[in-house]
Amino acid sequence: MPASHFTAILLAAAALGALRAQDPQDQIKMLRKQVSSLNDQLVAERTKLLLDVKVNQKRLDPLEVMREAVYLTGGKLVESKVADFFILEEVKKLVESGQKKATDFVISDEDVMTELAPLKADFEGKNPGIDFWEVVRSQYGLNKETFLEQRKQSMLFDRVFFPGSPKDWPDITKEAIKAQTQSDQGPKFIEQLEKTTEGVDEKGNPKKLPEFWINMMRQFVQKGLRNWSDIRYASHGLPSNLVLKVNDFEWSTKDAFEFIKKGIYVQDLERAMQEVAVREALRQELVAKNCYVSDEEFQRRYEEYRQPYDSTPFTVEVIATRFKGYPCLEAFRARWRLITSFGDLIAKEIDDAHLQAHADQFGAFFADGQVSIDVIPFQGRNPKTGAWEPDGMEQAKARADAVFAALANKELTFDDALNTKAEFFANDEKRGRLGFLPLNQLKQQLRENEYTQLHDGFSISNHLFFEAEVGKTFGPIAGPDGYFIARVNARTPARRKIDVKNPKERELVQEDYLNHRFFVWASEVIGRAKFD
Repeated sequence: MPASHFTAILLAAAALGALRAQDPQDQIKMLRKQVSSLNDQLVAERTKLLLDVKVNQKRLDPLEVMREAVYLTGGKLVESKVADFFILEEVKKLVESGQKKATDFVISDEDVMTELAPLKADFEGKNPGIDFWEVVRSQYGLNKETFLEQRKQSMLFDRVFFPGSPKDWPDITKEAIKAQTQSDQGPKFIEQLEKTTEGVDEKGNPKKLPEFWINMMRQFVQKGLRNWSDIRYASHGLPSNLVLKVNDFEWSTKDAFEFIKKGIYVQDLERAMQEVAVREALRQELVAKNCYVSDEEFQRRYEEYRQPYDSTPFTVEVIATRFKGYPCLEAFRARWRLITSFGDLIAKEIDDAHLQAHADQFGAFFADGQVSIDVIPFQGRNPKTGAWEPDGMEQAKARADAVFAALANKELTFDDALNTKAEFFANDEKRGRLGFLPLNQLKQQLRENEYTQLHDGFSISNHLFFEAEVGKTFGPIAGPDGYFIARVNARTPARRKIDVKNPKERELVQEDYLNHRFFVWASEVIGRAKFD
């Protein structure tokens, strides 16, 4: 036996002995650290694949692939970087004008940990044995280092734009707040904020605005700064070496990827690569059909599309990220460009006859139909932390297969399996009993959405809602985070007939018809594409 192998065996035996001697909770923490380290190694290996993605023999620009991976796995961090640039811009003005010193804006790691301590202690008190930083990584896509950087940014944002009481706030803060109120109410609103914080409270401390109000002011300032800034992403024509440009500040693709990859899981990176490859296959098909809209036409159409939404609280970004499942607005814009281009391909079929047929076929969706479903989930993620388990999807499928076989052999009833075998996240209130739901709410419960449907090639929610036989058990079914077994209990029909000659109803039906046709077409294109 080579000496190096013998040494490795001795080290492994020593590590195993040390592990056995530890407290069980310490063992768990050590194993989790090892799993996290292995995930980081896998991410590093998968990253190499970004450099050589081919779709139908066409090699994609590695920087474009890397940039899309940033948007798709770290969309929230990209938006956070916008706020970083707002802070830098304002700090630069304050320091150069002599109003402040650079040292006034220094926030140490100790400051952040002190501010974070109550939250961390509260979490650990309520969740003994669960690693706080593992939950942070699974929920926010941030490791400890990047999470602390984000907290530091939040503290710095307040120090720059909300120093002390409202009377001490900088002019840019006050102007941004005024811009979000009715034209004649802005000054009065600022005056009222200043009066609210005059004097001291019952303990003799300076009065502060309630946290609810501060949160609202932060949103006002962010929106004002965005409206006054030139913010550009890939869809605005940035070269592939840039992820983001805010006025004169730039964030390079390489720097952005190095930052976001610290907290992602290999599963997230693989899904991002899948989205990039699929989008390219669809783009190639549209180009071949001479239907892929130009940059200028895309910008014109998107501006027209977004304006009715972006003048309301339900902006396109809110709808795209909270309801349609996109990781960020830029990911939605990229997909929307494909969909609007596809609309040109089938323009002659978007008529009364096709739309009415679609409305009749899917009337239960348009007119308040519902379905009652029970589900038995098997998670690929840790139910307590939300972190991906090693081989999580494969292990979840194996457990689901075993339970489904027991159901088929009548060794278990569905209800017994739901009560004894199901795996629920801590915040799952329904515990598998979904009850009667409309289609969109069913998709939320099954963690399906418009974004994931293109990857999966189908929507199990649509099948269960419209077609699945009542009283029958289906499964195991792959979901975004694991597998599940489902039973359809009952179904209610549409409550009225949709008429596409009604302008409001036509608009709803036309959007759904276009999306439905797009997904059918996309599945066909993806099925014959070659991915390397």
